[in-house]
Amino acid sequence: MSPPDQGTIPNPDATQGPGDDLLVHYKRLLLARENQARSTESAGGDSVNPDLSNPAIRDRLDQTAADWNQIIKEHLGDKPRLRRIVNQIVANADEALRVVENNDVEKVLQKPEILQNLESIVRTDGSRPSFMIRQGKVDKSTSPLGDWGATLDGSADSLKDAIACVGRINLPGSPGGFIGTGFLIQANLILTNRHVLQDIARQQPNGDWVFRSGAGIDFGMEFRGLGSVNPRTFKRVVFTGSQEIDPNFIDHTKLDLALIELDPVGADHIPRHILGVDVAPDWPDSLPTLFTIGYPANDPRVPPTLLEELFKSTFGCKRLAPGLLMPLPASALPTPFRVGHDATTLGGNSGSVVLVAGREHLSAGLHYAGKSMEPRINSAHVLGRVLAQTDGRSSKTLLEHLTDFEVKLVDRI
Repeated sequence: MSPPDQGTIPNPDATQGPGDDLLVHYKRLLLARENQARSTESAGGDSVNPDLSNPAIRDRLDQTAADWNQIIKEHLGDKPRLRRIVNQIVANADEALRVVENNDVEKVLQKPEILQNLESIVRTDGSRPSFMIRQGKVDKSTSPLGDWGATLDGSADSLKDAIACVGRINLPGSPGGFIGTGFLIQANLILTNRHVLQDIARQQPNGDWVFRSGAGIDFGMEFRGLGSVNPRTFKRVVFTGSQEIDPNFIDHTKLDLALIELDPVGADHIPRHILGVDVAPDWPDSLPTLFTIGYPANDPRVPPTLLEELFKSTFGCKRLAPGLLMPLPASALPTPFRVGHDATTLGGNSGSVVLVAGREHLSAGLHYAGKSMEPRINSAHVLGRVLAQTDGRSSKTLLEHLTDFEVKLVDRI
């Protein structure tokens, strides 16, 4: 078990084999659809099991199919192809859920596709939903809700403010016309990933960055909702992690973060309430509920799953996904900035903000990577753990840059 400052959650099942760990992971996710209170015990690996009796499995799958057929009818053009995808996800899930119920570790190890089928059902049955943003608010009708309704309702006003601060980083000529996500932490300042920056700008020999023609950020881009909202242009790069990010290899020891200043605009183009930064390094210790907000995209390097085929028509549009923290796998190298989460990010959500439920006015984390194989573990930087980092060119820290821009820094509420 890694020490707490490595960004991990104690995993009570660490003494079990890999197949056991996988089944425990999916049991935790499947529980979220049921009408049970999510507690720190269930988030951290409580022994309570989901109801996977024959009637419960049938109910779960029938309800998932019915929910998605309604979503396809109301929001996705009532396309027969999407209905066929849902039917296939549901059919595949039947065997996978019975494997979980029977704790059939041997079958999990023999048939890797079972994990993909489990992943698809928990992302579509309301266990770990992904909601479209419409008119600047979470549209709960765009995904099976599971038991997330009360959580979303309780945070509705503060989430609306946070949503307004999240924008799509666009680059003409790129696939889909966009690269990733960024979010405002001051009127003219956004956070995103360094690997996103590397796609929209070139670093010169002297260390300065030059943006590609047409690169910018737009705070709208909803699916069948708001179009362009408050588009902004980039002025300069203020700060980056000190090491180049290899787009083909995830190195969790590197800081995948960039701070970009925007060209100034009038007050009517700036959200009323701008996100602050949660500087507490230990917020993951309480195992909170999380929200990610961003613009999911397809990863062209990986063949799309059925799940990604289902969501493909909405890639590049603003979404919110709730989730919980995940135990991180053992690592030979320290990864002090990293925390794992299980919110649904689909093909990728680079640069998305991570918010803690109840403190949605503060950016707590920066999503930077997901694992393409099951079980999918998403990775985010805990912002409170990266403040002492420099860009490797000067001794000025990220915290000093944020202070210069008068970013709201909050340690405790």
